[in-house]
Amino acid sequence: MKISGTATINATQAQVWAALNDIDVLARVVPGCEKLEQIAENQFEGVVKLGMAGIKGVYSGKIRLEDVDAPRYYKLVAAGKGSNGVVDAVGTVELETLPDGKTLLKYGGDAQIGGMLASIGQRLIEGAAKQLIGQAIKALEAQIAQRIAVAPEAPVAAEAATAADAPAIADAPAAPDAPAAPASEPVRRSVVLSESEQLKPETLVAGMVGEWLNSTTGKVVLVVIGAVIGYLLGRGR
Repeated sequence: MKISGTATINATQAQVWAALNDIDVLARVVPGCEKLEQIAENQFEGVVKLGMAGIKGVYSGKIRLEDVDAPRYYKLVAAGKGSNGVVDAVGTVELETLPDGKTLLKYGGDAQIGGMLASIGQRLIEGAAKQLIGQAIKALEAQIAQRIAVAPEAPVAAEAATAADAPAIADAPAAPDAPAAPASEPVRRSVVLSESEQLKPETLVAGMVGEWLNSTTGKVVLVVIGAVIGYLLGRGR
């Protein structure tokens, strides 16, 4: 299954990049995310609860960022599994500054799905995936707008001036060499969302049915259903 698309976000490229690399933001823009944990640099683990076509489940997985080119591009390699299926995916995120100062977000991905999820059918899964991505992008825009609204006005120039006006400090005698501190392990960051904080997946039925009706099979079946309904109404008169 291949997915690709674009979205225009009303924020600078630097602001969008910062949000896409903030675990607190990411946990709140992934539909159904219950927990997201950073286990190492550019590596995450998460738990997501989703339901498609009556098949509901909790899925745990790992995400790794590769080929990071800040603030423009990165590749995601993800693997997840649950009681109803498994997913292996590779995706890309690319940012581009538009002439009006807004940011064009380009995304693409290729996923391999197995288990009960695969029995739903590719077209239905694609419809649901597009719906979830659309919901995630709206949530990302809301998170970025919120960050911009509450961000303090950093008086960079004032701080620089204060530093320049500060009295010079006399050179202190050199301290004896201290033993090197042992290298510390990277701090694990974890975001666990309460029920009210989680981004609830929108109803996937509309998107899935829409994709199905756009298929040739869906159109034929729709015509047949219409003919049967017309026949039954005619007999009832």
